[in-house]
Order: sequence, then C-alpha cells, then structure tokens
Amino acid sequence: MGTMTTTTLVHPQSRTLVSQHVDGWMVGWFAVAIWVVLRLAEQNGTRVAPLNDVLSWTGLTISALHFGLSYHLAYADPRGAMRQRPVALLIAPIVLAVTLATLTTIAVISGANSTRALTSWLVTSVFMLTMWHYVKQAYGIARLGATYAGISLAPREVRILRYGLYPLWAMSVVKLFTRGQRFSFARYRIGGQIFSPTVFSITRVIAFACAVPIVITWIGIARRSSKPPSALMVAPYVAGFLWLGMPVGYASVGALLGAFHAIQYLACASRAEVVTSVGNYGRVTASRWLEVVGGAACGGLLLTTWAPGTLQNLVVGATRNPLLFSAAFFVFLNLHHYLVDGVIWRTRGDLIRAMVA
Repeated sequence: MGTMTTTTLVHPQSRTLVSQHVDGWMVGWFAVAIWVVLRLAEQNGTRVAPLNDVLSWTGLTISALHFGLSYHLAYADPRGAMRQRPVALLIAPIVLAVTLATLTTIAVISGANSTRALTSWLVTSVFMLTMWHYVKQAYGIARLGATYAGISLAPREVRILRYGLYPLWAMSVVKLFTRGQRFSFARYRIGGQIFSPTVFSITRVIAFACAVPIVITWIGIARRSSKPPSALMVAPYVAGFLWLGMPVGYASVGALLGAFHAIQYLACASRAEVVTSVGNYGRVTASRWLEVVGGAACGGLLLTTWAPGTLQNLVVGATRNPLLFSAAFFVFLNLHHYLVDGVIWRTRGDLIRAMVA
C-alpha cells in the first residue's frame, strides 16, 4: 500500500494517453483482435454463447465506469462548471429528468401503452446518436494522436479524418429504419420500417468507400513525416469500420461495442485525470486512480443497473411489461452523457489544451 501511494502512473508532460505500449490497444487494436477472434469462431461454427453472461457483465461494468468518469470530469468543480455551462450541466439535465419522471409516472398510473410511442422515440434517439458519439470520439483521438506524434495536419486531411466515419453513422441510422430489421430495448421498439434493404445496402457501400480517402490520407501523412501514423490515429478507425460496418453475428455485440467505446474513453480520461489532478492533488498515484475508477464504476453500475431494476420491481413488479425505469435511466444517462462530453472535450476547451500542452 505504501508503494501504491508513491507510484506515479503518467507524467503530465508525456506524449501519450496512458503509455506508449498500451494506447493503441485501448483505442482500437483490442477491439480489432476480438472482432477477428469472433469472426473466425463464427465461420468455424464454434459456440461462444456460454461467454455471453461474462462478456455482457464485463461490458456493462466498463460502460458504467465511463459514464461515471464523464461526470467526475464534468462536475469536479460543480459550482464553477455549472456557472460556466449552465444549459448543458444544469438546465438540460433538470428538464430531461422531469420529462422522463413525468412519462414514467403516467405509464405507472395509466399503463405502459399510454407513453409507449414517445418513450420508444426517445430510446430510438439515443441509438441514433450513439454511433455519432462514437465517430466523434474516434476523430478526437486521431487528432490527439497527431499532436502527440508532432504531425501537423493540412485542412483537407482534417476534413477527411473528421467526416470520413460519418457515413458509417448514417448507415447505422438507416439500419434502424430498414424494413425487416427489428430492434428493441427494455421491451420498447427501436426504429421503424421506412427504408428498403436496398437503401441500407447503398449506404453501406458509401460508408466503406469513404475508407479509401482515409487510407490515402494516412499514406500522405506517412510520406510527409517519414513515419507511419501513430496507433492513436489508425486504430479507432479500423475498429469502427469493422464493428460498425461488419458486425459479427454475436449476441453480446451491443455490450461489446459499448465496452470498446468505453475503453477508448478510459484512455482519454486517464490523461485528463492526470492533467486536472496535478494542481489539486499533485501527481496522480495508483491509489488516487483506484479511488476515481472504483467510485466511477460503482456509481455507474448503481445508475445503470441496480437503481432501475430495483425501482421496476418495487413499483411495477417483475412482469412482461416494458421496463419503464430501465428505459428512463438509459435515455437520461446517455443523452446527458452526450451533453457532458460536449463540454468536457471541446476542441478549444481548457481540458484539451492541458492534454496537449
């Protein structure tokens, strides 16, 4: 324990997120490796279903941790943060919480069908924004990677890296509304039956075609700088094209994709914790990091799993009705998380400036 309190994890002026040997794996290579393993297992007819529970709970825990860390970063100075960004950090969460509490109350009193359509739309909106959130994060990591590697990007390269993954997001949205595709969460319907499968196929081709300018950009960067782009610039994009464009037919793919996104987030949060803690706590020690991680994971699991399940059983009962509280917590946490991240990771914000200083 004495050793843990004196061990510094990351020096605030290092040019990495966690460490040179770990960064690439956290931001994408691990996700790529798992995709390859599951794809081979799928092609060989190997059963991996018995791992569903283990992988699902691991994914839920990591995802919960990244929710907790986002709140920790955003509300580290509650008064100052809410004074600077009152809409995203105070007004919007209150309005969203009141709206969802009202919908849930009406559903409990009048029956789930009375609010089913609106709740389904809110859940759908989360899934529509999820992949947008992923591609924004991938681009942000690539920009950090370029800065850490001392690579100056031309405006054209910035545009390609910024918007090159957006067709994947558009493809994921179209898939939610493709006829013949049926998705649900907490027993609420997601999406609808609007587009034909042909439209989805076209958007998929466009999405993969956008990989070409991205690869050309990497080649151009390598020639100009006489060194290959760093893993931070490449791994998130490769993982994105594989998991969004060619998802494996696996029951836990949703939880795994969320976990991979969360692991990317943890790498960035590690760096952010270092640069924000130097002035408050001195250098970040292993014990300090375990405090933050433990608190964030427990708080995240409390809000994502225990609280909605407990409220459902107490108020509604374990029936086949829609999981009212799971849907409400899911919508609130995700939509608020997107707002919070918009505050934390602003390109010209104090945190990003400190991370690249």
